[in-house]
Amino acid sequence: MNNTGIDPHKPGEDAAIIVSEAAGLADEGRYQEALPLFDKVPETGFSRPEMLVKRALTLGRIGLFSEAIRCCEKAICRAPRFSDAWFVRGLMRYYLSRASLAIECLDMALSLDPAHTEACFIKGNCTYKTHDPAKAVAAYEKALTLSSTYPKPLYNRCVCLADLGRFEESLASYDACIRINPGVSVVHANRGVTHAGLERYQEALEAFEEALRLDPEDITALNNICLLLSRLRRDNEAIEYHARASRGAEGF
Repeated sequence: MNNTGIDPHKPGEDAAIIVSEAAGLADEGRYQEALPLFDKVPETGFSRPEMLVKRALTLGRIGLFSEAIRCCEKAICRAPRFSDAWFVRGLMRYYLSRASLAIECLDMALSLDPAHTEACFIKGNCTYKTHDPAKAVAAYEKALTLSSTYPKPLYNRCVCLADLGRFEESLASYDACIRINPGVSVVHANRGVTHAGLERYQEALEAFEEALRLDPEDITALNNICLLLSRLRRDNEAIEYHARASRGAEGF
């Protein structure tokens, strides 16, 4: 074959193609396939900081958190004002249970991009881990001002509000969660706990029963309904649910 007039790929072009392909696989959630491609690329091949962040996310998805942090730090060196690099660095620290260090990175990401919804959400998770549910609520509410139907901060806000004894607000938040996605058993189960905190035992019972309708093996709902039935002196029913919970626990 006559190759006259066809330019061969340059090494930098080859690296760009591989990085782009790896990033595409990562976007599809195919992390185990993406990482070997990223690893083929020399350091000089990551000319764009967002590609370093893609690699960091891929590393994080397979549990290589410290390596992911180093990848983010390289991206930050190249582009100190790139908010996603700070966000992913904070996310990896959160995964490593270093909540206070994670918050520092997330605050930097939010200073660069105040509309970074995911940074607000993860900051809420971090502040909850540092035993500050009030600050967690504020972070979740900021996330919800940016995306009012984002289910994760909406649900986590419910839990924090209940922890703060703000049960009516918690119930309203649970109701909003259920309107968006009625089929998640844990939302109904925790809604039942909040009703129980208000001594609305019939409503609590109905919420637990709905959780079990959605997931008959929900151990938490089974245990909670057992405790509630005992409180209501419905001991025979409580024994039945206790037995179901015990059988479920044996399956783990």
